[in-house]
Amino acid sequence: MRSTTRTARAAAAIIIASVLPLTGGTGAASAEAGSTFLPFGQTLRRCDFSDIKYVGGGAYGRPTAQVRTEGAEVVADVQFATGSPNTRYDVRVIQAPRPSARPCNAGDPGVAAGALFTDSAGAGALTVRGPRTAGATGVWVFITRPAAHSQIPEEFYTSGVIAAL
Repeated sequence: MRSTTRTARAAAAIIIASVLPLTGGTGAASAEAGSTFLPFGQTLRRCDFSDIKYVGGGAYGRPTAQVRTEGAEVVADVQFATGSPNTRYDVRVIQAPRPSARPCNAGDPGVAAGALFTDSAGAGALTVRGPRTAGATGVWVFITRPAAHSQIPEEFYTSGVIAAL
């Protein structure tokens, strides 16, 4: 019994010691001042942020993002873990509100885009910047890995909320 208790205490101490350097010792990950944290899910969305029904995800990537404004720019810092190793993912930062008839491809007004490349462990990071459009009140992030023979992406992740600008 004592051996089990000592082992559990040692394991807890190791976990706490490994987490403290990541959080700065405060117990919570610190975010840049004025930024909004965006969690992601596997919901395929249209450009107006509405869900596309009956399309489910099957991948295991874990993206997160911090979005903020810097002067007249919208900036998104995207982190990606447990993705497909050595793979390109397309990242789009889409400003809202956006009419459903308006596309949200890379280069369209109100859309900033970039390519995130994962390493051999499936991790990657990217910062995407773009000009803030007039009338934009929010922003969301869309991450995809295109499929070879389908219009539905092989993997897709969208932020669960629209972050206020």
